[in-house]
Amino acid sequence: MATNEQIIQRLGKLKSTLLTSGLQQTNQPLFQVINQLIQAIIDSNLGVIEVVGGSGGGGLADQTFVTTTDQLASLPNSSQLIAGDNLSFDTSIFGQLRLDVLLDFIINATFLTASDESADFPNSRELLAGTGVTFDDSIANERTLNVTVPGSNVYDAPLSDGDLIAAELIFADGECIIVQVPIP
Repeated sequence: MATNEQIIQRLGKLKSTLLTSGLQQTNQPLFQVINQLIQAIIDSNLGVIEVVGGSGGGGLADQTFVTTTDQLASLPNSSQLIAGDNLSFDTSIFGQLRLDVLLDFIINATFLTASDESADFPNSRELLAGTGVTFDDSIANERTLNVTVPGSNVYDAPLSDGDLIAAELIFADGECIIVQVPIP
């Protein structure tokens, strides 16, 4: 039994003979029908692979192909294209390979969003800044939360004489002197 490569080589010779026969000049409609029949047979032996005419080369086995099935036995330089997670191939149209993205996992996932996206993502939650909270979006793809509560950026520290064992507080007019120290 002939391999796909051998069949395509024979069809290539047949096509070459057709081109040199002169039929194209004498009977264009007949030439077109025969040419299209030869091409259809070539295409059916290749699946989604298209052979482009030209000179030279070592045949199909020496060419590089991307295939949807494992073709390493007949096409040693081929790579198999595999649909990953949440992707599928649609081959319903002859000669076309369509990649479909399955969005169910995204639509039903839970996201925190910058604005109300519940129309497109029903499980999403809008992230809102509460009292004393601000967003810093100055860096692309990053959101920094800044928290400011009145008086919370400093702490009160009583003044003392600095003795770590028996510290004595420093007073003025009967009141302990307290300083506000910034929080680093």
